Amino acid sequence: MLTENQVRVFQRFQNAIVALDQTLNTVELDRPALHQKIRSLQQIFQEEIQPIQSEHYQTHSVLVEINKQMRLLGMDGMFLQTARQAGTVEMRLGQVRDRIKFLTTYCSAILGTEPD
Repeated sequence: MLTENQVRVFQRFQNAIVALDQTLNTVELDRPALHQKIRSLQQIFQEEIQPIQSEHYQTHSVLVEINKQMRLLGMDGMFLQTARQAGTVEMRLGQVRDRIKFLTTYCSAILGTEPD
């Protein structure tokens, strides 16, 4: 499964997801700050999570799904930055929230914990 170091990496990734979620749930959404948190999460993913290889089928499957959700989150973040209509902004925020839920669930599956 995962080494002790890989578990710490996933915990750091999970903490970054929680920070992103907290940014989304502020009263006055700061879109540039949200975009920066998405970029920080992507950097952690690219540098620390993406290189992880697993022979274990379930772990590998979850890693593939995390990769997919991170790519989609990046696209949603870019589209959110350029959104001008209130309805479009809300739709994009909903998509970002959905990605965060998926990523939280996947991290919990990898770490063997229950999602919050």
